[in-house]
Amino acid sequence: MPSWIKSDGLTALGLAGAMLTCLGDWLGCFHIGLMWLAIAGLFFNWLGDSLDGTLARYRGAERPQYGFFLDHTIDGFAMAFVAIGVGLSPMAHLQTAMFALICYYLVVISSLTTCLATGVFRVSFGGVGPTEVRLGITAATLAAIFLPIPSVAIMGVHVTLYDFLVGAFAAGLAITAIIHTAITASKLAKIDPPRA
Repeated sequence: MPSWIKSDGLTALGLAGAMLTCLGDWLGCFHIGLMWLAIAGLFFNWLGDSLDGTLARYRGAERPQYGFFLDHTIDGFAMAFVAIGVGLSPMAHLQTAMFALICYYLVVISSLTTCLATGVFRVSFGGVGPTEVRLGITAATLAAIFLPIPSVAIMGVHVTLYDFLVGAFAAGLAITAIIHTAITASKLAKIDPPRA
C-alpha cells in the first residue's frame, strides 16, 4: 500500500463507494445498465471499510477510540446510502428498504451496547456479516441487470421479488437483534445481579 494512502482515506473511500452505489441504483431507473455503478460502489465500499483498520494496525498507527468511533459512524451513513439506493432502484420499494435499514440499525445498536457493557464486539451473526450482505446485494443487482424483475400486484401495489427478499432479510435482522439482546441481558443479569 503506498505511504500516501492513510486509514482515514480508506474510510472516506468506503463512504464514497456507498454514495456511488446509491447513485448507480437510482440511475438504474433510467437505464438498467447504469446499475453497474452500484456494483462498483459496493466494491469500493467493501475495500475501504475492510482495509482502513487493517492498515492502521499494520502500520502501528492504531487510534482505538477515534478509529472505533469514526469507523462505525461512517458505517451507519454508508449503510443508509446503500439502503436508500436499493429503495430508489427498480428492484424494491423505498419503504421496504427503509424497513431493512431500521432492522439493521437495531442489530448495530444491540452490538454497540453489548460492546459497552461487556467489551465484546461482534460484527457477524450466524456467519453473516457486512461482507456477506454486500455479496447478497451485489448478486441481487446483477440479477436485476440481466433478468426481468418479477413482480406481483398486491392490493394495487406492484411488489417485486426483491421486496420479498429484502423484507425477509429485514425480518431476520429484527429476530437477530431480539435474540442477541435477550441472550446478552440474561448473561449480564447473572454477572450484575440486583443489590439487596
